[in-house]
Amino acid sequence: MRNPDQFSSVVWFWVGIIIALWSLKYGLGSLSEPGIGFITFFAGSILALLAAILFLSSFRERKIPDPLRGLWSGLEIKKVIYVLLLLVAYPILLRPLGFLLCTFILLFLLFRVKGGYTLWTVLFISFLVTASSYLVFQVWLQVQLPRGIWG
Repeated sequence: MRNPDQFSSVVWFWVGIIIALWSLKYGLGSLSEPGIGFITFFAGSILALLAAILFLSSFRERKIPDPLRGLWSGLEIKKVIYVLLLLVAYPILLRPLGFLLCTFILLFLLFRVKGGYTLWTVLFISFLVTASSYLVFQVWLQVQLPRGIWG
């Protein structure tokens, strides 16, 4: 296999098949009462399907990509380190600051890294995503999220 996508897609295809078959052992259940293997079966199936699509689409590419040079070209290492630090700080600060404040700050700072949005757009999108996730998890699913300073 000359294209690295072909090899990796075959590996991920078989990983997905093994996950799906293994989860059958635990039982799928039904849509109204899913069993233990329900989510892992569909996750493995979707993984296998996406790997098959990647495998088939890799034949259309005539040019073989340069594996290392293309991977690292145009990478802004300072932004990568900044995002990694934000993602490490988020779970550390989640309990003391609370879900709402910590998530809003994380999203605000992540959207600012992109740099193409205005300040008001970043504030609006951060607020909208934070409020939506709060409604879904706290109100609809009744998951107890960390309250932090508002506890």
